[in-house]
Amino acid sequence: MSQEKATIHTIAKATGLSLATVSRALAGSPSVLPHTRDKVLEAARQFNYVRDRAAVRLKTGKTHVLAFVMDRFDASQPGFKDLLLGLGDAIAGTDYHLIVLPDAAGEPDAQSGDSDALHTVRYVVERGLADGLVLTHTTPDDARVRYLQDKGFAFITHGRTRLSQPHGFVDFANEQYAAMGVQALAARGRSRLAMLLPTEGSVFRSHLAQGFAQACSEHGVQGECVQAVSLDDSPEAIYHWAVAQASRFDGLVISREAPVLPLISALSDAGLRVGHDIELVIKYSSPLPHYVRQPFMACFEDLHLAGLTMGQSMLAHFSHAGLASAQVLFPPPNLESFHQPG
Repeated sequence: MSQEKATIHTIAKATGLSLATVSRALAGSPSVLPHTRDKVLEAARQFNYVRDRAAVRLKTGKTHVLAFVMDRFDASQPGFKDLLLGLGDAIAGTDYHLIVLPDAAGEPDAQSGDSDALHTVRYVVERGLADGLVLTHTTPDDARVRYLQDKGFAFITHGRTRLSQPHGFVDFANEQYAAMGVQALAARGRSRLAMLLPTEGSVFRSHLAQGFAQACSEHGVQGECVQAVSLDDSPEAIYHWAVAQASRFDGLVISREAPVLPLISALSDAGLRVGHDIELVIKYSSPLPHYVRQPFMACFEDLHLAGLTMGQSMLAHFSHAGLASAQVLFPPPNLESFHQPG
């Protein structure tokens, strides 16, 4: 005879807790004490309890889904998995689960005129696929954010916007990182600096450019934000730019580690010695720079912490709808020196 399916009544009886407490614990409510939640979750595991999501949705109107809208540039970034792992770790042990939706590819929607990214967001909201959204690659006047604000739909962004209506975000102070890079290069006597930037349109790019330009002015050095190539271009494009143009500079600031390998190869092929003819400052979020056997300065961005913070913020919002959205700006840690001569 098959074992009878476990219910919350089964767990309540086994733990001696009320049905209401068991239900809140299974839903991940912060009002439940940690040891009580652990007791409930352990009983649920022992009885192989699985919540009937259809029934929960009929009763509460909630999907218990957090949706991450993945920009297609994310997939090529070494630290992207850590952002996802942070989101996943935040909701582990709760009744929420994470889905990942790449933004729409191709031309803007013919009927609505939506951009690729807005089309995906609208798709989630109109079909009720999730209780909240996580967005990346924000723009100054982000249509996705304005749409979600108009709909009153829960969301948080990895990155800031310049919209007048405040919203929840988690971000890294890239303007401070750029300024730190300039200061460090100027302190080493470098005076002809360049910065490689992400593709046009992002707030991330503007913060980096502003911090770089202001610091160059303050330290009395020449600074150029490279326009001919972006960090999101192919390794081949970055290689060819560096072979042809890098000799014009004695210091480079980079805000992502993905281009480091083609860049260093190009510098070598152009006869430039890293640490002698040209210095590098790199922002990284994966172990990759540890294995680049060239001297450079580096700054770590903890994308796991960013994902964890966004996930925790969304859980808090789900439990307390009136709670003000979190706005978290992580300052850059001090620059590290990698593989410097002893």
